[in-house]
Amino acid sequence: MSYNNDLTNDKVAIWFLGQSGYYIKSCDKTILIDPYLSDSVGKLDVRFSRITPIPVDPQELNADIFIITHDHLDHLDPETIMRYGVNKETLFIAPHLTIPHLLKLGINSNKIRRIDCGETETIEDVSITGIFALGTSKEVIDTTGYHIKFTNGKSVYHTSDTAWCTLLEEAAIYADVMLACINGKYGNMNAFEAAKLAKSLDVKYVIPNHYDVMALNSENPQTFLYLCHTLGIEEKCKILEVNQPFIF
Repeated sequence: MSYNNDLTNDKVAIWFLGQSGYYIKSCDKTILIDPYLSDSVGKLDVRFSRITPIPVDPQELNADIFIITHDHLDHLDPETIMRYGVNKETLFIAPHLTIPHLLKLGINSNKIRRIDCGETETIEDVSITGIFALGTSKEVIDTTGYHIKFTNGKSVYHTSDTAWCTLLEEAAIYADVMLACINGKYGNMNAFEAAKLAKSLDVKYVIPNHYDVMALNSENPQTFLYLCHTLGIEEKCKILEVNQPFIF
């Protein structure tokens, strides 16, 4: 699978990698977010084994920036990171409690940038802002959503795993595209809550995730599409096939 589509600098391409993972390209910059390209969780608990194929070997990927939203195994996956390679020139972005795990995996500290909620850094000409997320367990209270803005002005907001609350809606900021969890299990917001957040932010597009890889942690994305319809934003909902680019 090629992730090297030629893009004019006014475009952004987003590839869905399953679970909460994405590969994003714009303005000659490439970003990975939370790729889960193994069956690490299933090896610990067979109930959460993958039910979909691994879409790409991590060794085939290369990114300028690799974002980890929190230290859960389907977001910070050691198997994925070790196969991706810790010696590349890639810069890793993560919240504070997540960074020690990256260091243990052998990623050099000079290749790691800490961005917590409320903080903004410009990395490789990409503006990255940490956005409040309501973490789903005490071990990941540093869970952070990320807002990414390219030099062409286009933006993407990844909610990370998060429960819905009023503060989430108040803290979130507008983006052209919102990448939102919809599974409604294990503390995450459900499809209706994700649709409400998309409507509140008045995003141009909303792309659901966290519904396809584990049978016990799944949701039907068509339910999300229907709920977007009930809120009058059906045309904004884009359900992506794995490895098929969405370009805007």
